[in-house]
Amino acid sequence: MPAPNPFQFGRELGPSELVDRQLELAALSAAIAGGGKLFLIGPRRFGKTSILRVAAARAEEAGTRVLRYDAQAFPGLSELAERIAADTVKRLSPTLEKAAKAARELFRGLGPQASFDPQDGNWTLSLAGAQGRSMPVPLLVDVLDGVERAAQKSKRPAAIILDEFQEIIERGGNDAEAQIRAAVQRHEHVAYIFAGSKTRLLTAMVSDHSRPFYRLGAVHFLGPVAREDFSPFIADGFANAGLEITPEAVAAVLDLAEDVPYNVQMLASACWAWANTNRAANRAAGTAVTADVVRNVCDMEARRLDPLYTQLWSDLVASQRQALRAIVLERGSLLTSADASKRYKLPISTMQRALEALERKQLVRQDASLGEKQYRLEDPLLAAWIRTLRAT
Repeated sequence: MPAPNPFQFGRELGPSELVDRQLELAALSAAIAGGGKLFLIGPRRFGKTSILRVAAARAEEAGTRVLRYDAQAFPGLSELAERIAADTVKRLSPTLEKAAKAARELFRGLGPQASFDPQDGNWTLSLAGAQGRSMPVPLLVDVLDGVERAAQKSKRPAAIILDEFQEIIERGGNDAEAQIRAAVQRHEHVAYIFAGSKTRLLTAMVSDHSRPFYRLGAVHFLGPVAREDFSPFIADGFANAGLEITPEAVAAVLDLAEDVPYNVQMLASACWAWANTNRAANRAAGTAVTADVVRNVCDMEARRLDPLYTQLWSDLVASQRQALRAIVLERGSLLTSADASKRYKLPISTMQRALEALERKQLVRQDASLGEKQYRLEDPLLAAWIRTLRAT
């Protein structure tokens, strides 16, 4: 039976599949075990969701009831509030018979109407009190208060993990931060993990002393996996299947993927598949994966995604296309300088507006380190595609 491809991407990873991230997991575990609050801030494709999954599983094994949600998966805050309420009844009620009564006690004033489907074992809970409310944040706050009551009554620690937390704040309006903080800062039996990928928005939320979430809890910024951890992981993935990859090729994978964990796994996966196919075709040990092979595979992957990137490109205005080219060719630095303005034929103010628009579209992000800021593509593979374009 052929060995499975060891490089996985596009799904939540399990504990044995994560590379490093021990510091992050330790911080999350400590916050959950201590009933604290923690903000996990990291760009997309950095493995944030997988880290949250593993932390939740570890907390469950230690006896904590964990309620984990992706705010982007819900059409509105009312739907998110109802799901939290339903899961609270299901997870923290001792018996089925007591669940309906528990719903009325825990979420009093919200008119809970619980139903249970014996075929799939799922609870649904509608909150009649949501119908007369013009703002959904107070409803969500009332539900969080109900979770606190449930945890206190059950004498079992609980934790709520809210991924893409910035969605809640953006949908909730100007008062959302203050309303949510006023509630959760009183809670003593529920730990909170607030996670999100809009790094600039969340960083401002927790670092500005005038904002309600300032110093509400610990803050952990999620960076790339250290190369001293990722490099042996890549090399071992090839060696365990009897395939060869040179040290220079490993470095090329990390360079072309810009150390973004998702893209590292994706590019390593494609190179592994190339080596495995090449070996099977030659009925021999095959050729080692070199840096040139990695670059060729990267270009092939970019061409494979051409329809996606072409659609994305066509949806951008001319200034945004030029700004993307500038990020790739200038490595994201000094983009609003006079030289860059002249080189890409964009006034500095236009370049700035284009960069801001690309950031809002979540195509690029700003990385800040050691006092320097650099624009990076959220999808490094897009850079390989952009390099193939002719200047216009």
